[in-house]
Amino acid sequence: MMVNLVLIGPPGAGKGTQAERLVRDYGLMHISTGDLLREAIKNETSLGLEAKAAVESGALVPDGVVIGLVAERLSDKKPEQGFILDGFPRTVTQAEALERLLCSLDRPLDHVIIFDIPTDLLEERIAKRAGQSRAFGAPTRSDDNVEVLEKRVEEFSRATAALAPFYEHRRLLRRVDAAAGIDDVAAQIGGLLGR
Repeated sequence: MMVNLVLIGPPGAGKGTQAERLVRDYGLMHISTGDLLREAIKNETSLGLEAKAAVESGALVPDGVVIGLVAERLSDKKPEQGFILDGFPRTVTQAEALERLLCSLDRPLDHVIIFDIPTDLLEERIAKRAGQSRAFGAPTRSDDNVEVLEKRVEEFSRATAALAPFYEHRRLLRRVDAAAGIDDVAAQIGGLLGR
């Protein structure tokens, strides 16, 4: 099945976990803007250096940087392969740029899935993720702390308030209860995809 999806949710909502399942079940290309940004920052690319200051302060990365990284990755996709955009777009400007990009590629979106979850549960999940990283001797993510999380959730809420009507108007918006267990969220998404 070829399907093109956007997964939108705050940090810790489970987008990455569900994206892994969708890749496994549908053979989609997973494009995580968080991963793209971390890779660009690690490799100290020009886009990565621009992104570094924003990520570390909890601010949204400038649109041009994120759009450039997504466009690069989409150009690597096989023609018959669908994709999952994880955490992008986050603003209406990004959504409009994505729409133009996908129109030029003749690859429209099928669904935009928003992960609804209470903030207190996000804090719990972020603390757990950071604890697991430390337990395995892996570095913790720079955005895995409560102060940065609070700022990112606030920015996410503002952005989503504008994005939801944008995608609702295009009849692409879907919502899942991300507070549910991993299997339950996967079942909700499977139901949206007709599986």
